Amino acid sequence: MGKSTYGTVYKATLEDGSQVAVKRLREKVAKGQREFEAEVGLLGKIRHPNLLSLRAYYLGPKGEKLLVFDFMPRGSLAAFLHARGPDTPINWPTRMNIAMGTARGLLHLHTKENIIHGNLTSGNVLLDDGVNPKISDFGLSRLMTSAANSNVIATAGALGYRAPELSKLKKASAKTDVYSLGVIMLELLTGKSPGDAMEGGSGGGAGLPQWVASIVKEEWTNEVFDLELMRDAPATGDELLNTLKLALHCVDPSPAARPEVEQVLRQLEEIKPELAGGTAGEGGGGGSGSRGGGGDESTTGTGGGDSSVEATGPPTAED
Repeated sequence: MGKSTYGTVYKATLEDGSQVAVKRLREKVAKGQREFEAEVGLLGKIRHPNLLSLRAYYLGPKGEKLLVFDFMPRGSLAAFLHARGPDTPINWPTRMNIAMGTARGLLHLHTKENIIHGNLTSGNVLLDDGVNPKISDFGLSRLMTSAANSNVIATAGALGYRAPELSKLKKASAKTDVYSLGVIMLELLTGKSPGDAMEGGSGGGAGLPQWVASIVKEEWTNEVFDLELMRDAPATGDELLNTLKLALHCVDPSPAARPEVEQVLRQLEEIKPELAGGTAGEGGGGGSGSRGGGGDESTTGTGGGDSSVEATGPPTAED
């Protein structure tokens, strides 16, 4: 299904016919087995409607490490926005729901789990059947070596989501996550990929935040928005402008000037109050169970209830 700095993701079909996503971590990027098991056990208990649940993990005899997640048939927000045809427009309420849901998931990570994402992009915001967002790859930095995490930060910079201070500090924070959230909001508003802007497309080689700021400075603000959104501008114009202002606040070059994610969510809900209730989702997880395989192999289900996945060996993966 795709590759990332962490590893390769496959779609796997289990014996009962259900499908899951399996991330095979690259060799030598993960911590040792004991540390890995301790951290992954904690990650498997995290449940929130806007976070992709870790259902199980597998440790193989040769050091293989697999993570098993819910499968999201609609794929990533990046593909949803940028790989669609001209006859599949995305309306404003749908885009705003994605922005709010992503903010809710990030708020839960920051305030309830004490987790900094560190690599938030539209590529790891996944969409369920109802086009509700689920943040993936959260907490993976806890499973990785420091060298692997440095590579992730560098990759985020190449894609256009990295806060400017990370070029020196090399350590993600709540404010760098807010910067990445702001870039995703700009992506939803403009319909443009941050990577395309950096490669010299409409952004002229600058990042998406810099391109948007330059257009706004010249008072050509309407030129910023995706043409699809401008069709309903008489009804939604104020909402678009207020969301744009908030997104630019999130990508302020100064970390101290950026809002906390709680403020971002509150303002989004004030802009579009009819979506403020959030989306229905899963309840809390609990406990964990494991089932050992032969030798050094083990496959462990994490979380609670019937939602966890157990297997006696690695799932059969298909690209």
